[in-house]
Amino acid sequence: MAYTALFQRHELKYLLDLSQYAALRDALTLYMEPDRWPHSTVRSLYFDTPNLVLARRSAEKPAYKEKLRLRSYGPASGETPVFVELKKKYRG
Repeated sequence: MAYTALFQRHELKYLLDLSQYAALRDALTLYMEPDRWPHSTVRSLYFDTPNLVLARRSAEKPAYKEKLRLRSYGPASGETPVFVELKKKYRG
């Protein structure tokens, strides 16, 4: 099965003029809170097998799944720490 067969994306895009944008923004802010860290950057790199075993298992919604990733917080530089994370989830 091709990787693209596992996930499907459907998008509808609309062009808004400035007044429509302002009205939409104002309506949505009633349901949102400001980001606690609006200027932070999170970078993630996920690892899988050549046959995408982890992605396939995750798409099947198993009781237990895991993923391996590298993650960094903040601007990319030689000083930014990078964390190796093995994420495990059971019935979550």
